[in-house]
Amino acid sequence: MTPTVNTVLIIGATSGIGEAFARKFHAAGKKVIVTGRRTARLQQLKEELAGLETVEWDVSDLKALPSRVAEILNAYPTLDTVFINAGIQRCFSLLESPAPTAPEPNDQNLFVDEIQVNLTAPILLTRAFLPHLLARAAASQPAALLVTSSSLAFHPLPFYPVYCATKAAVHAFIVSLREQLGFAPANIKQALSVVEVVPPYTDTALDAASRAHTVAMQGGPEKAFAPMPLGEYIEAAWAKLETPTADGKLPKEVGVGFGEMGVNQWRESFGANLAGMGFDV
Repeated sequence: MTPTVNTVLIIGATSGIGEAFARKFHAAGKKVIVTGRRTARLQQLKEELAGLETVEWDVSDLKALPSRVAEILNAYPTLDTVFINAGIQRCFSLLESPAPTAPEPNDQNLFVDEIQVNLTAPILLTRAFLPHLLARAAASQPAALLVTSSSLAFHPLPFYPVYCATKAAVHAFIVSLREQLGFAPANIKQALSVVEVVPPYTDTALDAASRAHTVAMQGGPEKAFAPMPLGEYIEAAWAKLETPTADGKLPKEVGVGFGEMGVNQWRESFGANLAGMGFDV
């Protein structure tokens, strides 16, 4: 990975998995630009990590997205890697009155917001950044698009119905993009990597508002799914990113734990069916 990734933009990197990846890329000597909604947190990261660049950006503001992408590409014309990681997760029941931390069942704005951040924004961001990445690839310069889905894209659980649905859709979108890339000229196919990052349940603040509730739903701490420590996940995911494919590109998926299980099962079943139809997935 290190020879092909030099300047990386991580969208959604002020906490959790995004921040941890930003720290790994920075430690590896890469030029790192991170985005997030929290001004103070961005400033803290910039002060802590010398040379880190920050952009305050709320990706749920879809109208501003094209102009923000243009600003970033103008500021960083040598950008070679875009890592779309922003996401939100809400716990609620479709059948019962929700827990105090969950949205009201009739508050459709919260549901729409979750869909926009988790699915609509990644699709629009991909669409906006692809011309730049394709231009690099057409010039035989390495380029990469990484998008975070989830193990819940393959194994939906009852706690997060909208989150699971959006992550399954992100997975389908990435597969479709990779299929389309299969029809591109050979030099573009060789230079551009499309990577689905598939974490397991990881110990971050993503589920902070609902963790106690979901643990109770599972019968208590002794029976509940235990999250993978963030550091353990990042080390495992980083090792996979550092292992290129036979053609020298980044791996098509970076799955760890339950995420790796989902990827392998998909590749052996639906992925094999698509490959049999002649698609490059």
